[in-house]
Amino acid sequence: MNADYWESVYAESPLSELERRDQSAAFDWLHRHFPADGSKIAWERVEGRHAHWRIADDRRLAARAAEEVRRRLRPGSVVEHVGDSLSPYGVCCTDVNALAVVAALLEIPEHHYFLAEDRSWLVVVTMEGDLDVLDRDSPRTG
Repeated sequence: MNADYWESVYAESPLSELERRDQSAAFDWLHRHFPADGSKIAWERVEGRHAHWRIADDRRLAARAAEEVRRRLRPGSVVEHVGDSLSPYGVCCTDVNALAVVAALLEIPEHHYFLAEDRSWLVVVTMEGDLDVLDRDSPRTG
């Protein structure tokens, strides 16, 4: 898809006001801190409190993912989103607009990674209906 398409997607509310970031930093961090199984995280080898759901209904999946992100956000905190194929950049949202932003981002057909700014938790949503949530015991930004 071309850049003009993405400019129109991200020009609509609630995505229009989001801070944009180079997503390579988030993916570099993911690659340094998580074991891989092909192009996915090898969840069985990850340290921390991990939960997994398989949800076939897209609306239920989006609602559960939004709820998992909302539960982890504290007042004034920031969550970063990166997508693994179509989104041209990462974006950040706050506790104020997270539910609407998560719902809008999940409309984009790709795997989604929602990361706490301090990297204390991670919510991953796949197009195949997997929802993985990790609460890390010792968050590290580096």
